[in-house]
Amino acid sequence: MRIKGNLLAQIFIAFAIAIPLGVIFRPSIDVIKPLGDLFLRLIKFIIAPLILASLVVGVVSTGDPKQLGRIGIKTMTYYLVTSGIAVIIGLVFAYLVSPGKGVNVSLPEASTQVNETEGVIATLLNIIPENPFTALASGNILQNIFFAIFIGLAITLVGKQARPVYDFCHSFKKF
Repeated sequence: MRIKGNLLAQIFIAFAIAIPLGVIFRPSIDVIKPLGDLFLRLIKFIIAPLILASLVVGVVSTGDPKQLGRIGIKTMTYYLVTSGIAVIIGLVFAYLVSPGKGVNVSLPEASTQVNETEGVIATLLNIIPENPFTALASGNILQNIFFAIFIGLAITLVGKQARPVYDFCHSFKKF
């Protein structure tokens, strides 16, 4: 097995090396903590634009907006079915295990303010960003996905004139 090309093997080797080193050098870890924080900030810095570029390229590569709609319907169906299965499994295990049974939980006497949650319509409207750059900067992934689909459809419908935007996204995705 080639380790150089196998990402999974590289990750497991890194874990196998990092865990003992973390145990051994735990007291002096504060010295290199800023490097870890920098690494995490860089990942957070690149993730939203990378998702945006990848989705734009994916939408454009489907070529046909109708095909994209069919893929979207299949994806939503898959999501709803798997979420439903997860809920059923969770309810069955909660019924079988009975978490919290026998625990006496006394509630505080102070009044508790209950905030009303957003309705379905407000949640759906929140998917559409008022400003796509604010959504990108804030890391709102759902709004970024909507924006990427919108840009991808626009590139597909415009055609050759939008090719530079596609090329930019494709190049960025490879980054």
